[in-house]
Order: sequence, then structure tokens, then C-alpha cells
Amino acid sequence: RKITVVLLPEAAGRCVTPSRCDVIAKQLHRKVAGADVFLAVQANDMLSAGLAVARSLSPYTAKTEKPLEDSTCNVGFHGCEASEETLAQLAVAAESVRIAQGLVDMPPNVIHPTSMKDLVLDAVAEVPGVSHTVIEGTELRDKGYGLLWATGKCSESPPCLIVLTHQGSEENKHRKGVALVGKGVTFDTGGAALKSRDGMIGMKRDMGGAAGTFGAFLAMAKAGGLPAGQPLHCVLCLAENAIGSKSFLQDDILTGYSGLTVEINNTDAEGRLILSDGVAHVAKHLNCGLVVDMATLTGAQGISTGHHHGLILATDEGLESDIMAAGKLSGDMVHPGIFAPELLMHEFDSEFADMRNSVKNRSNAQSSCAGLFIHRHLTHSGYTGKWLHIDMAYPVHEPLGEYATGWGVGLLTTYLRERRDYDLPPASSL
Repeated sequence: RKITVVLLPEAAGRCVTPSRCDVIAKQLHRKVAGADVFLAVQANDMLSAGLAVARSLSPYTAKTEKPLEDSTCNVGFHGCEASEETLAQLAVAAESVRIAQGLVDMPPNVIHPTSMKDLVLDAVAEVPGVSHTVIEGTELRDKGYGLLWATGKCSESPPCLIVLTHQGSEENKHRKGVALVGKGVTFDTGGAALKSRDGMIGMKRDMGGAAGTFGAFLAMAKAGGLPAGQPLHCVLCLAENAIGSKSFLQDDILTGYSGLTVEINNTDAEGRLILSDGVAHVAKHLNCGLVVDMATLTGAQGISTGHHHGLILATDEGLESDIMAAGKLSGDMVHPGIFAPELLMHEFDSEFADMRNSVKNRSNAQSSCAGLFIHRHLTHSGYTGKWLHIDMAYPVHEPLGEYATGWGVGLLTTYLRERRDYDLPPASSL
């Protein structure tokens, strides 16, 4: 019987997960189907190491001459004892990581707004306590979701907004809950600001934020929802940014669901547009104390925080600290950008509308600016609670090359499993 030993580096800086789960996933990727894996890690490293093994089993291929082998992999731990609760949480999170991976790796002729909608609704159909609402096609236009509608109206597969809700416990379902809002651009041509041939390759991954938020929601819902029983929502903003006679254009002025007008100076900065309608929906229709949006939003994220760390913006210092801790524990590492709307929002100044959708100066913290664009629409819609933005453009696949990582599922589920009171007002952001 073949035995492979992987020695992990002992070195891990203060911003790096101690288990070096990045090394585990890279060394084991596509090598453990049908194998037994034993992880000699400390108790605090079980989650990150276990999820690293899960993401080493990429679930999608279209190869006919070399189909996937049996992907069952038995994972055991040596040197630490796992409670049944920990193993159950790890199992459901690992399943959702692989669901997110599969969605991101599927090509755009398989995953488009309509097919992704069908897959999502089928996945939650038998989950207790979950309900859904769908706003699709011209209904988005008629109801005022002008940014999401404009982004996806050119595609044969119409844009849609999916709202999933786990109602929580009977005694706590009226308390403030949490909304996870995901960018789901199933393919991004750049629209009228057309990407190059090489720049367009891999744009099937531009729905990685929606895949990660959905995976996290599904894992939490299957485990019974938020531990304190508040409602948990998942808002998926799905569109294909196609090119054609119905494409939206540079110089268009659109009205978002927030009521703000946006002058388009870059049709390839569409993720912030659809997320702005998504968070505005949360502010106007859902009773939440925390809104989290997650997206493959900017190429500049990789310059800001690298290939392994997502970039975060948080309105609350405690929230920022807690989500960084959840990132180190889960292996989905994050690092803060600059939450400074007073210094950055002028980048979107417009002569004709409330704002433009792309910055004037691309060297002025543009990843942070992109997140703050979304925050502006959220607060303009009347929201006063906590907000977290996650840009994961590079971690969505770079650590595994061409393959999706399922990034974000571990991060969000780790944070949400802690019992928290979302009715509390946000602390000062100073």
C-alpha cells in the first residue's frame, strides 16, 4: 500500500493560518481520491486542515477520456481529539466548500443565471426552515433594480435576484439577523468596455462571491441556522455581463434600487453595481444588524492583499478583528483595506449623476473605493447596522491555479457559528 508523508513548514507569520493549510491543499490537490488522509495537527488546526483536504478534491471535470475517480476520501486526526459537534460542523462545511468549487469551475455554457437559480433552489428545497423569493428579468427593471437589470439585460439568460431565508427559531425570528450578499456574474465580457481575449479567460469565476455566500448559507441552514436563532438571509445577485445590441453603455445614467443615480464610465466595473442593488434590497426589506457582501470585485485586490488573503472593509473595529480571527482559524485568510469614505468617495464624483461607477485615480486604494461604492448605496437606503465587505478576486482560485478553492465558505461559517447579538448598535468606526 502506498504511503505518502507531507511535512508542513513550522513557520507561520502572524497573518498566516498556523496549520499551513495552504501547503496541505496544494500538496494534496487531485491526489487523495479514494485515499485515507491522517492529519497530525493541534485541536485549533482541525478546521483549517480538514477544509484544506476537502478543497483538494475538485469536483468538476468535463473530460471524457479521463473521468473523475471515486472522490471519497476518509480523513482522520492524530494527536488531537475531535468532538462529535466539531466533526459534524467540519463535514457540512467541507460539503459546501466542494459545492462552491463545482459552481465556480463549471463553464458559462453550463452555469448562467437561470441554471444557477435552478441549482440553488433545488439545493435548498428540502432544507427545513428555508424559504425563497426570486425577482427575475424585466420584473427587476419594473421594480427599480436598475443596476442589476442593466448589467444582465443583454444576455439570453435574464438577470435575477434570489433571496434565501432561514427563519431561525420561533422566539428569535423577529430579532435582527444577518444577510450574506454575493456577486454572481456568471461570465464577464466587460460589456461595452470589452476585455481582451486573454483578459476574458477565467471570467467564469466572477460568480465566486455568490458561490461562497451560498455555500456558507447552505452549511449554516443544514446545521440549524444561526446559533442564537436569528434569521439568516442569502441574497444572490446573478447576471451575465454580455456584449450585444442591448448592452448598457459608457455614459449611461442608471438609477439603483437605493435611489442613487450612477453615471457609467466603465461597464467592466459591474460587480459593484449589482451588489449595490442587492444591499439596498436588504436595507429596505430585511431586518438585519449585519450585512456582508462578498465578491471577486477588483483585480487590484491581489495587489493590495495578495493571492491568499481576501481584502475586507468593516464599519466596526470589533467586526474587523473577529473576521480576521475567523479567517486564520478557517484558513480563508483576510486582511483589512481602508475604510475611509471621507478620503476616497470623491473618486466617484460625477458632473451629471450622484456618482460614477469607476474611480478617477486607479492608484488611490481602488479596491477599498470599490467596496465603499457599495456601502454608499447601503447607507443611502437607510441601513444603520454593521457592514462587512470581502473582495476575494484572487483567493477564489489562485492558490490552486486553474481550480476553484471554495473560498469564503470556511470564513463565513466560522464567524457565524459564534453566538452573537446583532441587535446591538455598531461601535464607533474611529
